[in-house]
Amino acid sequence: MALAQPETRVYSVFMPPGDWFTHSGANYAFFPFFHHWNWYYGHVQRDGVVGIRTDYPRSGNGSVFFSTPTALAKSDIEFRFLDGQTYWGRLRDLEWLSYEWYRDGRSTVGAHIHLPLRIYVGNLDSQGRIRDLGYLIYELSMNGGGAVPVDTWVQEELAASNRRFWQNPINGGNFFDAQPLSVWQSEEGYQPRDGDRIGVRYNGDSVVCGVSVGAGTGWNGVFIGAVANIILRFRHGVQLHFNFEVRPAGDVNGDGQVDDTDLLWILMLFGTNCSAYCPYDLNRDGTVDDTDLLIVLTHFGTGG
Repeated sequence: MALAQPETRVYSVFMPPGDWFTHSGANYAFFPFFHHWNWYYGHVQRDGVVGIRTDYPRSGNGSVFFSTPTALAKSDIEFRFLDGQTYWGRLRDLEWLSYEWYRDGRSTVGAHIHLPLRIYVGNLDSQGRIRDLGYLIYELSMNGGGAVPVDTWVQEELAASNRRFWQNPINGGNFFDAQPLSVWQSEEGYQPRDGDRIGVRYNGDSVVCGVSVGAGTGWNGVFIGAVANIILRFRHGVQLHFNFEVRPAGDVNGDGQVDDTDLLWILMLFGTNCSAYCPYDLNRDGTVDDTDLLIVLTHFGTGG
C-alpha cells in the first residue's frame, strides 16, 4: 500500500549537543529511534560515528553528523518501512529527489568523496509484499564530478536532473554500472550484470520504500561531514521533507515540545535506572530523578 507522509522534523535521540552513536566492533550495530518509527542509525562499525547534532546547523539547529576515522569504519542514518508492504510511491513517479551535504575540510579521503544518497527500492509480488529490496545509490563521482567543495553546504537535485544511480541489492554486492534515473524508471527498467553476477531488475513499477545516507566503508583516510534536508516528491502527491534537528532540552518524548507529556513521562519513570541508550534520563547520569524533573520544569513551554 502506498503511504503519504507530511513534512517532518526528525529529532535527535538526546538533548543538545545531540547524538553520538558509535561502535568499535567489526559487526554492524543498529540504534533505532524511540520517537520516530522506521528511522534508525545503522551499519555502524569500527569506530564510525553518526548522530543528529549541532556541529553543522542547517535550516534550524542541527544536521546529521558523520565521522569515519579509517577505511574500515562505517555509519548510516536510514528510514525504511519494516512491514514489507508499505511504500511511498512507484519509482516511475519519483519526480524530485534532493538533499544537502557538507564535507569538512579536515577530511583526508579522496577529493571526490562526499556523502552519497541512497533510495530503498523493491518489487511487489502478487500478494503486495516487497521483494528484491536494494539500494539505488547516487554519487557525484558517477556523474562526471571531480573534487567536491569543502566547508560549505551543497544542495543537489537528482531526479528532475536525471542523475546516474548504481545498484546495491541487499546481500547482492555492488553493481557500479550507473544508469540515469530515467532508465531505472522506464517500463523495461534495468538489470545490471558483472561477469557471472546478475543484479535485480528495477523498472517504473518498482516501489520506493525508504532513504539512506552513509559514510564509508573503503574510504581511505578520515571523513567528517553532514547531511540535511532530504526531499522526495512523487507525481501522485506524496511529498516528504526530512529536516534533522536536535530536540530541545527537556523534551522527553522527542516531539520538539516541552509540555505536559514530558512532565508525565518523568513522573511515571521517576526513580528508574537507565542504560546509556535511555532518552528519558535527560542528564544521562543513569537515573531518572530530581535533576531530570528540574530540566523539564526549567524549559517547560519551549520548543516548536
